[in-house]
Amino acid sequence: MAQHLPPDAPVASLTDCAHIRMHLDAFVDGELTAFDGHDHPLTELVGAHVRVCEPCARLERQLQALRAALRALARREQTTACASDALRRRAAQILASR
Repeated sequence: MAQHLPPDAPVASLTDCAHIRMHLDAFVDGELTAFDGHDHPLTELVGAHVRVCEPCARLERQLQALRAALRALARREQTTACASDALRRRAAQILASR
């Protein structure tokens, strides 16, 4: 894989796209806490890489969009479940009052 960071970037071994992409899901989710072998936080390395590598930046944007879509779906499902529960309670009240 091609190196996408400038020569003065930290820890060149972590700059190849394949390695960065292994950590991209956790990076997007805010769960990347590991350090490389030189005590550099992976969040800094991944962040630096996606700032200069368009293919990885595009993948990061796609993952962010997917994450946002999943959150929206979860909110919609929760709203639907709450509405269904309210409808059931109301129907039970109506039936009980007859």
